Amino acid sequence: MFNQLKTKLTLLYTLSLLCLLLLFIGVLYLLISHEINEKELDELQVYFNKEKWDFIEDLDERDHHGLKFDPNRRIFYFVFNQQDELVYGEETVRDLSSWVVKGISSKGESFTWRTEWKQNHLLLVKKPLMSNGDSRGFVVIGMNITGEQHLIQNITWTLFILTLFFSLLFAFLGYYFAGQAMKPIKNSYLKQEKFVSDASHELRTPLSIFYSSVDLLMREEKDRLSTFGQEVLEDVKKEAMLMSNLINNLLVLARSDKKEWMLEMKEVNLSRLAASVYTRFSRKMINPIQFNQKIQKDVYIVCDEMKIQQLLYILLDNAFRYTKEGKVTLSLKAINSKIFLAVEDTGCGIAGNDLPYIFDRFYQADLSRGKGGSGLGLSIAQTIVNAHGGTIQAESTVGSGTILTVIFSVNK
Repeated sequence: MFNQLKTKLTLLYTLSLLCLLLLFIGVLYLLISHEINEKELDELQVYFNKEKWDFIEDLDERDHHGLKFDPNRRIFYFVFNQQDELVYGEETVRDLSSWVVKGISSKGESFTWRTEWKQNHLLLVKKPLMSNGDSRGFVVIGMNITGEQHLIQNITWTLFILTLFFSLLFAFLGYYFAGQAMKPIKNSYLKQEKFVSDASHELRTPLSIFYSSVDLLMREEKDRLSTFGQEVLEDVKKEAMLMSNLINNLLVLARSDKKEWMLEMKEVNLSRLAASVYTRFSRKMINPIQFNQKIQKDVYIVCDEMKIQQLLYILLDNAFRYTKEGKVTLSLKAINSKIFLAVEDTGCGIAGNDLPYIFDRFYQADLSRGKGGSGLGLSIAQTIVNAHGGTIQAESTVGSGTILTVIFSVNK
């Protein structure tokens, strides 16, 4: 139990840290990208402002293509006339001009274009060339930003790898420190568990002697006791019986916690067992409650027969205890590879706030108070179901009743 809790805490904190670090990387990537992009745009704008009039003057003097190739330039440009014809320019990548001519046809009068061409990341900006209010053409200026893109990618991957490394380191450290922090809790829990187990064992024998003595006194001295004395002894006997049941239940849970609960597994005709329990409960019916059964024949399961019988007793006793009138239904059916065992009643029901806690030890909902239970029955039922690899679930509506459903997997 503690190892599972320690693992869950470690996973929770590690995943939380990982998500925060990934969020940090994402924000940092956006900030770095934005700053670099703004710097690149500012650099192109400064270049355009500086060379604008030279572009216009050279445009008036040239009527043919005058392309130059210089791979060492950082900024390239292409000047177009009013007829969208390339007049001259300087490029840093071979045949870039022909690709730009094809690409700008789908763009507007001015644009900022980030694209990739022949494994080169490019930033292109189109600017109109205006003189005295008249359009003389336009220029496409740009730069090769492959280095900047690779730098951003390398920084991102480096941060990502460091995040994974430190997350794993944090997971190992978190697992160790979680174990250290849980040691006092574990020791306290084990001491409490040992106390419950030892106390239950120690109380079991004197309580049995006490119960036997009261029973003997009632049989031998009944005629000599007054009516009041007989009532007192009867009350004492009932309380001793309740105390004995409580101690037995505590012993069951203590053995389960210590993994000392041995199961005698064998193939059992669950239909026959459920029908037998139904018959026994039917004979003891006193309250005006209609007891029904919907038991499918020949449903087999590999289980501990005594424990499953105890499970049925707990579920039925719980249903009858909280049903003053109406009906209780015991049902059993097998569908595909699942076995469904359910007890449904039309009793007082359980409030929605209490429903998640009904399997906790000693927990009793407000509507259950005064019913004589110890709050351990459903805890034991859940322990039995879990020991058989099944699940138990509850559905309830206040004033309408409760359905407790046990689901087992068919085992061969």
